[in-house]
Amino acid sequence: MSLFLNDRKQASGKIPGSIIHLGTKKIDRPKLRLMHYTKDEFVETEPENLEDCQSYIADNSVTWINIDGLHDEEMMRKLGEQFNIHGILLEDILDTGQRPKFAETDDLLVIILKALDYDEKSQRLSSEQISMILDDTYLITLQERTGDQFDHIRERIRKGNGRARRKSTDYLTYVLLDTIVDNYLITIEVLGDIIEKMEPRIFIPKQKGLMQEIYRHKTEINFLRKNIRPVKEIVLHLIENESGFIAEDNLKYFRDLNDLVVQASETIEIYQVMLNDQMMIYHATLDSRANEIMKVLTVFSAFFIPLTFVAGVYGTNFDYLPELHLKYGYLYFWILLIVIVLGLLVYFRKRKWF
Repeated sequence: MSLFLNDRKQASGKIPGSIIHLGTKKIDRPKLRLMHYTKDEFVETEPENLEDCQSYIADNSVTWINIDGLHDEEMMRKLGEQFNIHGILLEDILDTGQRPKFAETDDLLVIILKALDYDEKSQRLSSEQISMILDDTYLITLQERTGDQFDHIRERIRKGNGRARRKSTDYLTYVLLDTIVDNYLITIEVLGDIIEKMEPRIFIPKQKGLMQEIYRHKTEINFLRKNIRPVKEIVLHLIENESGFIAEDNLKYFRDLNDLVVQASETIEIYQVMLNDQMMIYHATLDSRANEIMKVLTVFSAFFIPLTFVAGVYGTNFDYLPELHLKYGYLYFWILLIVIVLGLLVYFRKRKWF
């Protein structure tokens, strides 16, 4: 499967808004998790179906519904009917190759983005699509698999620590987005450290596989760039939103989140330039080594060309060649060769050719 696009053959020819899962099935069956809370009350459960979630939704409270697994198209269809989510938005949510995006209807805000992680042991970059459907009283999150970056947030809500239990769904949305963006920075930091440590190896001869590593990291950085840069647009939409989904006193959190996204984007650009420079330096180093080899070969050729000429003249088969029958002719021949070699050696040294 392509790193940057999903196989869209299943969706080819379908009408817009068709409920089709595009991507890899990552768990056997979907799992529902629900948290319902106010400042003083807290309920956590795992409902059997979406209908069981409806009874928890009420004014002046927060209901967080999490769905693990996107492949159950029938459940997604029921989700759309129950919470009035347009088919076009559901189509985007089920396409795990969807570009991060922000959408708004009269009743809902929809955010689609990627959670990213880099495994240092396997040296592989992984991604998971996370969608958020925001209403005044509930937040629905949809993920591809169970087990995520939000466990510490759930624990804080259980214990009643921090602001989450005193705030509404918009603050919960901020906390989830903040966790995702923080992990962007951690992923960039880990990958950036690897890229920086590669630089000294460029100047060490015979580094096998170095070019393949540079190219692999360049692909990974491009993948990060593709999925992180649009998040800046999402956060700006949330800050500028005038529909009332984001409370005025929570805007400061989203502005701080925007700073983190900008920092992540700028750092990606830096590492992208660094990898391009490393590729250029690598090729320049190879060219320089090739030039050194050619220089040595040329110097050796310069020594042997006049020697070959003299030897050729000396070895010609003529009866009346000058000095052919001279008693010390062979000695003079070698003296001439040595003088030529020493003369060229002195000349090359003066010119600093080696």
